[in-house]
Amino acid sequence: MRVIAGLYKGRKLESSKDLSIRPTTDRVKEYIFNILQNFPQNKKILDIFSGSGSLGIEALSRGASSVVFVDKAVSSINILRRNLKNLSISKDQFAIVNSDAVEYVNDSGQKMDLCFMDPPYVYPPMQELVDKFFAKKLLNSGGILAVEHEISNPVEQENSIYRIFSQKKIGRSLISFFEEKAD
Repeated sequence: MRVIAGLYKGRKLESSKDLSIRPTTDRVKEYIFNILQNFPQNKKILDIFSGSGSLGIEALSRGASSVVFVDKAVSSINILRRNLKNLSISKDQFAIVNSDAVEYVNDSGQKMDLCFMDPPYVYPPMQELVDKFFAKKLLNSGGILAVEHEISNPVEQENSIYRIFSQKKIGRSLISFFEEKAD
């Protein structure tokens, strides 16, 4: 696993050896950032299920102002800390929160410009998490939620609060981009 573009381009990232964790492949990361283009520049990012930090670090490499990394696995947080240290990323550019995703969304009131969610292979509360995320209004105006989820664990295409504006199947995964519906 590596950083694809920007300040840390080509730098390797450590990842977990736990086979139950789905690492974000370079192919998926390239697709996500091709859709986002320059969107992450100077934006506040939330990386839920951050794991090794691959998506959030890619956003920092491409000019994001800051990232909040959220993961409940201490082993993942330890890998994330090593990756941030190895890249010499300034501590004022990130925060690390050891929390369950649903609990974090329930308790957070902090608005972000872009959120990544990359849950484990089997994550039954995916729909609940996306619904709560939008109900809590955790995105700034014009913000984007990018989710990598299993094809067998789809998220509702549209409801009264949000809509999917882009989606692609890559292997076993669906990459879905959500935005809040205009009033």
